[in-house]
Amino acid sequence: MQHATNLGAIPGVDHGFCTINDPLRPEDVFICKQMHSASVIEWQAGLEANTVEADGVFTREHPAIAVITADCLPILIASNNGERVAAVHGGWKGLRAGIIANAVQRFVAEGIAAGQLQVAIGPSIKPCCYEVSEGFIAQLQANQGHLWQDRKAPWCVEQPTPLLSPEITPPSAQQTGSAWFDLSGYGLILLQAAGVSRAQIDVSEVCTYCTSPAFASYRRRTHHPQEAKTLLYSWIARTGR
Repeated sequence: MQHATNLGAIPGVDHGFCTINDPLRPEDVFICKQMHSASVIEWQAGLEANTVEADGVFTREHPAIAVITADCLPILIASNNGERVAAVHGGWKGLRAGIIANAVQRFVAEGIAAGQLQVAIGPSIKPCCYEVSEGFIAQLQANQGHLWQDRKAPWCVEQPTPLLSPEITPPSAQQTGSAWFDLSGYGLILLQAAGVSRAQIDVSEVCTYCTSPAFASYRRRTHHPQEAKTLLYSWIARTGR
């Protein structure tokens, strides 16, 4: 079980990033039926897990909420007072479609400004292992290039070194003209565009592909199909009054 420093410092909030079979994870947790969308719902009593199509869930109540990932960004959000929390599944499709802005707006609608949030991005695939096509980059640049007009774009042409010492060899380039995409860097850009400062965001350096075989990686499993399928489980809960 991994924890983010900033969320861990909020009284009345508990959270964790872990394998889906971790014995320490909460038993009764609400998870949406994830579909790589920009939809963020509010938890309501009586909702059945894995039936409501959305990729983010917000609550002011006390059930644990979670997202499951296997390379995508698991994003956990809490207000500084611990009275509102959210869990977001951030694949590139949902990120591009605006799920981060939608999640932040849930808090703003409750009178909680973006500057009053703490955000944790959990383990995800890093640019050392996330090769994307030339067409992917061209489309993203055309749609959202204005977001990094004055900063570094969230990709590079040369394959970067892993942030942590790898236990699994990063993949070699498979495509001509490809780039190495920084999914968590893209998430940071979108969070800052939504009004969340960098100081409010904790980003895990763990790469789901190369850092540890225990973490789920969809891409690694496509390269090593003998691996058992698993998922990363990221949860957050209000424990205060």
